[in-house]
Amino acid sequence: MKSNLATAIISGVFLFSSLPGVLAIPADPIPCPGSEPSLTTRTLMEKTIFKVDVLTLELWLGPETVQKLTHLLPVQDDDKSREAAARIALDSRDAWAEMIFQRGVSLDQFLGGIDENMRRARDAGLITPEGYELVAGGLSRSYAPLAADGIAEGDRIFYRISGDTLRTVFQRVGGDLVVDQTDIGPERRLSLLGSFFVKGSDFRKGLVGSLPQSQAD
Repeated sequence: MKSNLATAIISGVFLFSSLPGVLAIPADPIPCPGSEPSLTTRTLMEKTIFKVDVLTLELWLGPETVQKLTHLLPVQDDDKSREAAARIALDSRDAWAEMIFQRGVSLDQFLGGIDENMRRARDAGLITPEGYELVAGGLSRSYAPLAADGIAEGDRIFYRISGDTLRTVFQRVGGDLVVDQTDIGPERRLSLLGSFFVKGSDFRKGLVGSLPQSQAD
């Protein structure tokens, strides 16, 4: 089964030109795996009462997760079906994600948003209190290279989950890699995907909503 829900995926191919003033597009440091069958979901996160676009999130889920989701697709428009789909997705051991920032934010704002969603995942029992403390306690150190300049429009974060291994790469809009970290342990995977899919998170509604949906008669 082939499902492709993304309307635009960053190709990660350098564009070369001999013309002056033409900038090369930085290659993706962690390309989307793209194996089939797979699912790609996409959402836009908006913050504040003014509905300011903050970032887009694209999430790829591998073949094993897609097989587990098959019996739920298209997702019925009810809480039980959406919860079941979210539970399967957050347990994926083969996933890739890309965040593209649509506006500049400070490091404190960024880390505060991560922590808020992780607390929801902890309170929902998706990650243990010990796992939360381990991951949350290392966030400032992991993203310390961003402290001086914060996060600019066009900066990107890539995540790659393989089993219980999580690789995180932060790429500046110009192509420089300022964070490239690999962590091992189930709490890393669950903290990330739990933050995406826990009820009330900034991402769950958009991600689950972009799965194939059943249409009301």
